[in-house]
Amino acid sequence: VEGLSSRLIVISSVGVNEGKTTTAVNIAASFAETGARVLLIDADLRHPSVADRIGIEGSAGLAHVLSSQAAVKDVVQRYWKPNFHVMPAGPKPPNASALLNSDLMREMVHQALTQYDYVIIDTSPLIVSNDAAVFGKMGAGVMLVSGRDVTEKRELRDVASQLATMEVPIIGFVFNFAKKSKKADSYGSYYYD
Repeated sequence: VEGLSSRLIVISSVGVNEGKTTTAVNIAASFAETGARVLLIDADLRHPSVADRIGIEGSAGLAHVLSSQAAVKDVVQRYWKPNFHVMPAGPKPPNASALLNSDLMREMVHQALTQYDYVIIDTSPLIVSNDAAVFGKMGAGVMLVSGRDVTEKRELRDVASQLATMEVPIIGFVFNFAKKSKKADSYGSYYYD
C-alpha cells in the first residue's frame, strides 16, 4: 500500500483562483509525456473546472460514479495521449462531502492506483472544504498551490496548521504568478519537498 500512496498526488489550494487546476493538468501531462499511465480526477465537485480547462465533455463524471449512476469506464476519457486519462467531475451534486468521503470513493482510488502509474486528484480549495485532507490521508499528503497576491500569509499558515492537526502532510508547494525576474524567462516557480 505504501507504494500505491506515493503515486497518489492530491492537489489543492487555500482559496480560489490560485491555479490549482492548471497545476494538476500540467503535472498529469508531465507524467504522461514520460510514458506513465496517468488518471486525472476532477474531485472538485463544488466547482468543477478540469473539463472546461482542457476542452473535453464534462457532463458525465465522478458524481455519476459515486451516486451509482455510471461505471468508471463510462466516464473516463482519453486526453492528448493514449496513456493520459481524465475523469471529469460531472454535475454538481447536493451532497459532495458525503460522496467524496464514501467507501466507494476510497475503493475507486485504490482500484485506479492498481491500473495507473499516477493518479492526480484536483480537489476543492481548503477554505471551501476539507476534501483535500480526506484524499491526502489516502496518499502521502497534499500538494498546495498558492498564488502570489492571492493567498494571504495568515490564510496559508491557518491551512497548514489545520492540515497538521489532521495529520495530513504537505508534500510540496507550487507558487504561481511570480513576478518575472530579469534572470528568468518563466513566470512560475516550483518548490517540492
